[in-house]
Amino acid sequence: MLKRLRDPIHGLITFDLDDEIDRAAWRLIDTPEFQRLRRVKQLGVSEFTFPGATHTRLAHSIGVFYIARLLMKVAERYVPPDKQKPHRKRTALIAALLHDLGHGPFSHAFENAEKARIKERDGLYKDHEVWTAELIQRKDGNIRQVLADQFGNQGAIADDIADLLMGKTQDLYSAVVSSSFDADRLDYLRRDRMMTGSGAGAIDFDWLLDNLRVVDVSPDLDEDADEASSTVIQTFAFEEKALQAVEGFILARFHLYSQVYLHRTTRGIEQMLTMFLLEFAREAAKGSKAKLPVHKDHPLRAYYRDAAPELRRYVALDDTVVWSALEICATDGEGMIRDFADRICSRKILKAVSIDTVNPQLADVARRKFIENDMKDEIGKTVFPDRAPLSIYKDPTRETVSPHKRVYIRREGGRTVDITSLSKPIAALFESQDILRFYFLNQKDLTKIQKITGENNAAT
Repeated sequence: MLKRLRDPIHGLITFDLDDEIDRAAWRLIDTPEFQRLRRVKQLGVSEFTFPGATHTRLAHSIGVFYIARLLMKVAERYVPPDKQKPHRKRTALIAALLHDLGHGPFSHAFENAEKARIKERDGLYKDHEVWTAELIQRKDGNIRQVLADQFGNQGAIADDIADLLMGKTQDLYSAVVSSSFDADRLDYLRRDRMMTGSGAGAIDFDWLLDNLRVVDVSPDLDEDADEASSTVIQTFAFEEKALQAVEGFILARFHLYSQVYLHRTTRGIEQMLTMFLLEFAREAAKGSKAKLPVHKDHPLRAYYRDAAPELRRYVALDDTVVWSALEICATDGEGMIRDFADRICSRKILKAVSIDTVNPQLADVARRKFIENDMKDEIGKTVFPDRAPLSIYKDPTRETVSPHKRVYIRREGGRTVDITSLSKPIAALFESQDILRFYFLNQKDLTKIQKITGENNAAT
């Protein structure tokens, strides 16, 4: 029996209910934990910049599962039957479906606020990967119950899935879920490009998949290394004839990060949302004395009430919960909480000044020095710095890089090498190209910066 879903990227996605993995996946999709992802957007506040970017983590997760099945077929084609591991296959495919289960609302803005909040309250910070593992392993949760029903052993596979997602076990099967060429990247690159309408980030998906192979490599592989001299690791590699397509795949990530994920307007909205959440959390921590216009049992207020919230409080959060708090606070809130909420709801974008850190001009140096020295008391209050690394590929000759985080090319003679030994465009990505911007709440502060060089480079 087949179940079907239509997807704008992959077309018809089928689930064969006679197959144990597909049957488990179909049941997992219907759990409340997974359906919550329907209310968490994949790109957070990017719709403020790209109005079509309203796709959800639920759609993305199903897409990742679909691609993981394709990658697993490649693995099975090139791994001898007696070397294949059915249990690891099950673990990896279910992990692909559940990999985003623990994402909070407005992912990055929420996590930035959470880091600052936990630091202020001397608590223990948990990122979405930890929450994901807890949701999967929870004894009384729906996820583990489905896994127990389908695979037996009291759902013990849940622990293996959590370990894989936390990076505790790495092999060819985990590479399907987390590597330089994994199902996650292959879905979000195509999905985010389509939904944002961006011209950047195109990849030749079919050609890449057609030229994908499984090879044995040495962790310290280089042009002169003896492949038999150290531990051999099994991973994916591409035939040399696909080199340009592989370059395009890596450059696609660079272009999407620079033009979509780190877009100035999007990051400005994230700054405001982070500050709203942080101010809201500080007030909620006062308990019954908190001056918040939302009900005392509002999920966001309940979550922030405790320094170390429970899992049940966390999974009660989604984008709609935050939006309800924003809309109420925009009209009935006080102080900075109301100000930030109103700006977000009304799309009143903060003005920004960009500082070129790669090829700085005199104006960049002067502005940065003035902001960091003369305006240091305003940083975090009315001036908000935004620093983001734009590093897509690491130099394996300068630092230790996990074999599964490298991209390998199998040359026509059969030798496997890191792509950087063949591709100058990819080697050029070694140097970090950090993004640095300062967002200003007050026009008078922005005017001071503009007067330094007599120029105006601020934009929304």
